[in-house]
Amino acid sequence: MNEYMIRELFEPLPEIDFDSGYHYYLCNIDNYSKAILSTLKSIRSKLPLLRSMAETGEYEGLRMITQTLRRMMSTIGGEAIVELSYQLERAHLNEDDLFEEKLLEFLFTLEDLASRMEDLVKKLGFPHTKDNQKKQSSYFNYDFTKTKESIRLLADFIDKKII
Repeated sequence: MNEYMIRELFEPLPEIDFDSGYHYYLCNIDNYSKAILSTLKSIRSKLPLLRSMAETGEYEGLRMITQTLRRMMSTIGGEAIVELSYQLERAHLNEDDLFEEKLLEFLFTLEDLASRMEDLVKKLGFPHTKDNQKKQSSYFNYDFTKTKESIRLLADFIDKKII
């Protein structure tokens, strides 16, 4: 896939600036795809925490969540989410009256973005996962006779008190 085809895949994600993220990863689509997948996993892991915070009103760890998402989203070009998380963090620290509304807006935006990012990840595909499968399957093709031979030689050296 060339850069123009990939750019078209990002059209349903106006929150993510493709050029910014793509150039951050030095125009390496594999690394950029891995970063998008990692960010998606991070968002998915933080959504239940944010939901429970919205329901219970206990905001322990909110700042850590927003800062983590800000850093991850800034690397892939998600400046809109970076700004939303900054506003949420600022409203929380300043005890703003609109904090709960901003938290719900942030939560709904992340849920919507995560579902669209899943579609993007499916369309991008990951050729590097096939490489990992080949590496794992190569373990079963390993010739253990060399290992047995080296154990025998090591035993000989021990017997002769060389080692």
